Amino acid sequence: MFAVTTTVRTGCPHCDSPLTTAPGEAPWCAGCEWNLDHFPADERMSWFWNRIAGADQRAGFRSDRLLARSADPEPVGHRGHRLLVALSAAIVLATLAAVAGGLWLIVAGGPFWPVVFGLVLLGLAWAVRPRFARLRPLLKTSYRVDPAKAPVLHALIERIAAALGTPRPDIVLFTFGWNAGVVVTGPRPRRVLVVGVQLLLALRAEELVAVLGHELGHLAYADNRRLLLTMPARLTFGRLSELVRPRVSAADLGPSLQLIGLLAWQLTGGLLSWLLFAAHLAVNSVAARDDRTVELRADEMAARAAGTGAALRAVDALATLPVLTEYVQHHVPKGEAAATWRRMLRSVRERESARASARRQLSIRANASLFASHPAPGRRYQWLDGRPRVEAAVVVAEAEAEALEREIAPYAEALHRTMLKEIVHD
Repeated sequence: MFAVTTTVRTGCPHCDSPLTTAPGEAPWCAGCEWNLDHFPADERMSWFWNRIAGADQRAGFRSDRLLARSADPEPVGHRGHRLLVALSAAIVLATLAAVAGGLWLIVAGGPFWPVVFGLVLLGLAWAVRPRFARLRPLLKTSYRVDPAKAPVLHALIERIAAALGTPRPDIVLFTFGWNAGVVVTGPRPRRVLVVGVQLLLALRAEELVAVLGHELGHLAYADNRRLLLTMPARLTFGRLSELVRPRVSAADLGPSLQLIGLLAWQLTGGLLSWLLFAAHLAVNSVAARDDRTVELRADEMAARAAGTGAALRAVDALATLPVLTEYVQHHVPKGEAAATWRRMLRSVRERESARASARRQLSIRANASLFASHPAPGRRYQWLDGRPRVEAAVVVAEAEAEALEREIAPYAEALHRTMLKEIVHD
């Protein structure tokens, strides 16, 4: 954990404001953001990689700054999104053509080589086939929370959905993580809301309303369908790059004809893999711009649900996560994990509130990338704070907040038992 301090000895060269400092970080100006886009080279990485990473971070910093200063959160239909949809459609058609061609070669081709080429085409089609999110893998790492187990939580979700005019999730899952999200599973769509227990313990009731409003906002705008339409373009080039990447090093073979063949494949396959990966990065840089803008639109829904103040405090909680994660440890009494962790996390948040502004700005530096799917918490805070204030559409009474804490407690105890088991196994 680090302490953020402000020094008055050296002023900003642009606006003469005091600079903010933190251990291990270059100083920056909180007023004009001078030097906030300082990204030092990683000594563990090569010169080339540091140049590429630095260029990405600086470009991501500029892109997010423009995004945070924009007035309109609507990203639907921009040129990049339409291009990705068209590319995804072309990939799906090419996959179907590969299946048809592979089957034709196997059935109508000759005895050997046509069958081999047909199997190769079918293998490629299988490798790049579209995938749906499935509920069963999610259930392996989460708890299904039915209305009978958590009636207050489900009633709160219903109230938020009614206030915002959004669809209701069909299934609610609790994981042991620090995040929240919505996913649509299977060819017969089911809307699944996933919330991390540790995040629940760190949030106050009105902040939970903001988080739920944010996630239901994604359902309101069918963001999962938008993601599904571009998924083939987002994933296919990366999968092909991994498929053709040489797996065996020349050092593993002695001098032989096999070594000559391997070196030739490393040159051709390695170059092809890099080209495909470059295409993967280009596609995902275009997709990430849309993703980040969509998150701001969902933040607007969070403010409508919980009020601007609660939505801003929820974003502040996200900026404090690097500190909060240190405090959910197994060193708590059995049966008291939920109460102990909640009390500890809220105490830490209260203590860190004086440094909230600096932490938000550090998140801007840490999360700057064209490939980030979310804007940094600091940028989200700036954008939301610049919009007209709104009052909460859903208010949680004190008795309801206490009932929510009781419903969450059993899952926190399950997390504690899991931690203790992992210690025993280690």
